[in-house]
Amino acid sequence: MKLKQLEGYLGDVAAFREPKVQLEQYPTTAHLASRILYTAESSFGDIDDKAVVDLGCGCGMLSVAAAMMGAKS
Repeated sequence: MKLKQLEGYLGDVAAFREPKVQLEQYPTTAHLASRILYTAESSFGDIDDKAVVDLGCGCGMLSVAAAMMGAKS
């Protein structure tokens, strides 16, 4: 998947409407998430057919991106 295509798809993922800073709910933008996951896959081969875990407390943007890039779970 191309970088801009991934970013476009992630742009449709709902983010926090009102993140709570005291809970450290910082939104990950589609721009940032697409670049993190694209780099992890293209430079290191760390996404496709791998088990990936998103341990954040956000809306799952990184998990969605990993699944779209072929993570097996």
